[in-house]
Amino acid sequence: MKVVGGPCSKDLAGKIAELLSAPMVPARTKRFPDGEFYFKFDEDVSGEDLLIVQSLYPPQDPHLLELFLMLHTARDLGADRIRLFVPYLAYSRQDKRYLEGECLSSKMIGEILEDLGADILYTVDIHNRRVLSMYKIPTYNLTASGELARYFAEKGLVNPIVVSPDDEEIAIERARYAAETIGAEYDFLEKRRDRYTGEIVTYEKQVDVMDRDAIVIDDIISTGKTAANAVRILKKQGARRVFVGVSHALLLGDAVGLLNEVGVEEIVGTDSVMNEYAKVSVAPILVKALKEEPSP
Repeated sequence: MKVVGGPCSKDLAGKIAELLSAPMVPARTKRFPDGEFYFKFDEDVSGEDLLIVQSLYPPQDPHLLELFLMLHTARDLGADRIRLFVPYLAYSRQDKRYLEGECLSSKMIGEILEDLGADILYTVDIHNRRVLSMYKIPTYNLTASGELARYFAEKGLVNPIVVSPDDEEIAIERARYAAETIGAEYDFLEKRRDRYTGEIVTYEKQVDVMDRDAIVIDDIISTGKTAANAVRILKKQGARRVFVGVSHALLLGDAVGLLNEVGVEEIVGTDSVMNEYAKVSVAPILVKALKEEPSP
């Protein structure tokens, strides 16, 4: 296997290649003056088994087109088998039409990736895992919650508890896995979002956090409202310190300010989104999954 690093994820691709003891495929990218993307492999990829690594954090649309062009080029030049590792898979919220006339964007993205020649897709903590059921190729949804928990475990935690800010099954599973990773307890809060306004309400319920360190584990932080609501509730109930670990730290607008305002101890994301909060790598979980991948 050889690794191809997309413009969004070159460092991550390098970490994966190192852990796999696999070569990186040299490639050239640039933007023309009008903004169009240029991609070129600098070695022959005919007959090769490739792993293309490209996350799709904002701005999603140009990053998607980069992935499409890389994938098309690999298949057009005769690559034998193409795995995609897309840690943050954009347009992954809708598995059905909630309102009449809506575009099923998640279905469209899947169809394009398949038509362009992807053989297998790996992603991390997808927001709605039902989206992956639309794909015809094998898909694997990995979780970064264990790696995030391990990071916080080095912080001298006092009687830690992991808390999901959401009561959906997939969110509770992430919290449970994170807790099991470090031998801690877990719990969850209840969240509801208005389908039309997008307004989030987090319901306060009693969580056993008095004089304990709490770790809020989430999949995506965009505006920061959900995570801030969770931190506020846990601090109000007597939590000693509250950390926030998130797989995809988009942190748009004043999200960081909101979290700091409610007294968060530390915000930690992964390298699925490259910013100053990317303190945990998703490379190890992908490499582990690759080694466990069923034979074709």
